[in-house]
Amino acid sequence: MKKDKIAFIGCGLIGAGLAANSLLTGHPTALYDTCDLAIIRDRIAAILTTFVENGVYTKEQAEEAASLAFYTNDMVAAVEGAVFVQESAPERLEIKRSIYRTVQETCGRDVVIGSSASNIMTSTLQEGALYPDRIVVGHPFNPSHLLPTIEVVVGKQTSQETVDFTKQIYSEMDKVPVVCLKDEVGYLVQRINSQILETAIYLANNGYASVEDIDKAIMYGPGMRLPLCGQLLSIGLGVAGGGWRALAQKYCGTDAPKEYLVVADGVDEEMAHRPAAIGNDVESIIKYRDKALIELQRVQRRIP
Repeated sequence: MKKDKIAFIGCGLIGAGLAANSLLTGHPTALYDTCDLAIIRDRIAAILTTFVENGVYTKEQAEEAASLAFYTNDMVAAVEGAVFVQESAPERLEIKRSIYRTVQETCGRDVVIGSSASNIMTSTLQEGALYPDRIVVGHPFNPSHLLPTIEVVVGKQTSQETVDFTKQIYSEMDKVPVVCLKDEVGYLVQRINSQILETAIYLANNGYASVEDIDKAIMYGPGMRLPLCGQLLSIGLGVAGGGWRALAQKYCGTDAPKEYLVVADGVDEEMAHRPAAIGNDVESIIKYRDKALIELQRVQRRIP
């Protein structure tokens, strides 16, 4: 079954990485930039080579993916016929709005625009657009071809149809879309990450530990659990016989506050959504986690 065309406007490290994911998942893919297109071709070739060298795809699969690419310095040609446009232009509002105007004048309402913006709110990007409900922030992380998460940030005028279609497209690209329902600075991930970073900087500057030991504390401690179970599920797994519902009683001798109960219900839902291969109840998740932690320590060269 032929897949829909996706266009990428701006093919620096982020845009090219996502374009490579699009190519490798069988989408006809247009790559637009204002620079010498040989630079973009080389960037895509390097990403495909990385996947081949690490056994993710065969050389033949990479060559087939490369054949789906269309490189151009003509933005209209890039977006014509596309159902989704990923904009990864510089973080300047006037540039992004100009791109949206061109895209929407060319494609009408038939295209959804996802922006890689890091510090501009979706609602701000939507202002003055022909079809503001068809614009979201789709914020990836570097290296974008390897890290699956993309934050889908809902703006004041974003329609549910747009959110659903954006999630579908990113899922087809083998990404993991997470929806941020509040259009605020930091979105989801950076709000979490900034707390860790600011605390680490404080500890390093106030004599608590060396920079090396602060990094080790995360690398060989709770940081190892995060790729496997996330933060909230990991904490719940650490309290036998009740998880988040028993956490306050175990550590404080009090009943669970309502905030913990909200998390507990969410963790139950999260577990039910997990594929069986990575565990979808407490017993099977712990078995998967423990096996993966052993493998991760092999990657770290800590155990043979």
